Amino acid sequence: MRPRVFANTHSRPRPISHTFTRVPAAATSREGEDFASRRAMGLLLEAGRSAALMAILFIPVAPSAAWAAEAPIDIYAAVRAGDVEKVETALKSGADVNSPDNWGRTPLIVALQQRQASVVEILINRGASVAATDAWGRTPLLVATQLKNTAAIRLLLEKKSDVNAANKNDITPLISTAQTGNQEAATLLLAAGAAPDRADNLGWTALMWAAFRKDDAIVKLLLANGADAARTGRDKSTALELAKSRGADASLIALLAAKMPAASTVRTDAAAATKPKPVTAAAAPKMSPAIDTNRIVRGNPKAAITIFEYTDFQCPYCRYGAIAVDEVMARYEGQVRLIVKQLPLPLLHPMAMSCALYFEAISMQSADKAWAFYDRIFLDQRDLAGGEPYLQKVAVELGVDMKKLEQDLRSQTTRDRIAVDLKESEQYKFDGVPAFIVNGQVIEGAQPPEKFFEVIDAVQRQ
Repeated sequence: MRPRVFANTHSRPRPISHTFTRVPAAATSREGEDFASRRAMGLLLEAGRSAALMAILFIPVAPSAAWAAEAPIDIYAAVRAGDVEKVETALKSGADVNSPDNWGRTPLIVALQQRQASVVEILINRGASVAATDAWGRTPLLVATQLKNTAAIRLLLEKKSDVNAANKNDITPLISTAQTGNQEAATLLLAAGAAPDRADNLGWTALMWAAFRKDDAIVKLLLANGADAARTGRDKSTALELAKSRGADASLIALLAAKMPAASTVRTDAAAATKPKPVTAAAAPKMSPAIDTNRIVRGNPKAAITIFEYTDFQCPYCRYGAIAVDEVMARYEGQVRLIVKQLPLPLLHPMAMSCALYFEAISMQSADKAWAFYDRIFLDQRDLAGGEPYLQKVAVELGVDMKKLEQDLRSQTTRDRIAVDLKESEQYKFDGVPAFIVNGQVIEGAQPPEKFFEVIDAVQRQ
């Protein structure tokens, strides 16, 4: 392409030949020849620069490695968002369908917790393990029962999920359905071979939980499938006694009473099943949680033995964990200190976060009032059904400065405490409650006091 010369941006371009026509008529003279030669050379140089520029513009440049390779898709973010297309792309790009996240949860468990039905189906069809567990020992089936997701329960049962697999509180899917009142799921699980008399860490069976909830339909279903009404829990209670204590209907009480054998034959093997395992020095790596000197301590602040309690105020297993710790504090009075860490599980316990905030906010006023709040909430968790007004009522009765409480509930300091505890829980992969660390030794689940005694005695012997 021939170059063009422009006098200015508003004038029409003149052909290059016009330049030559302006050469003087005496072009044969030396001056004319020199002028023409210099002008021609200038035009050639200009054309050369243009050609070089065009070459540079059109030479393909290899992209950098950062541009060449797209960042891998975060399969967990895609699962939480319910983005089916991104989940599919992540799996096709090599994402592991069974890889655990920081909490030990597989993509399938996360999808179930986030109630992403379409993602759940995709993951299962792409080979997600229905036997994989999170750090707390929950299988996908147990998660589905805890969230009362009957559609997912059906799908998981079709994939031959283990109906008797239990988490670290020994909660089975059948026990979970009794706790949540899901009669349809209980029917499905029993048909799939769920054992009706499996007991959790409290020694409670599905029948006992159903009686505690005054759930006539599930009680009848369990009894029809051979559930043993004579079983007792760690607290020595039976399904009949639990129903009576909750003010169940006379018909339910009569039904359970008719299934009870003579007092001499009432079995306590459920409670015996919770006998703690012997503690070994190499049972687990030592853990050292952070100690915030601004947070309250129960017991001797300078005690050689420290119990860190990761808890959820609305969790029934945490209630029994707190009872066990009370016995430990009494047995080793002056030798043990207790530090509470907040691990609310709002998916399962909607009032747990509010309770954690209240405890920390009250503790900024008074350690005694905070511990009184702790004891009061765990004394009868059923009152938490009253929601926030109930927590305010408790605070008033404890003599808390309500104006300061309102300020502290909204403060960043209070929220930061819970955030720090949650981050620490993630580090230790505590995705369930209660969990305890006693001088570096981990105790998970609602264990009986004897478990703590063994650990503490072992520490004192060292």
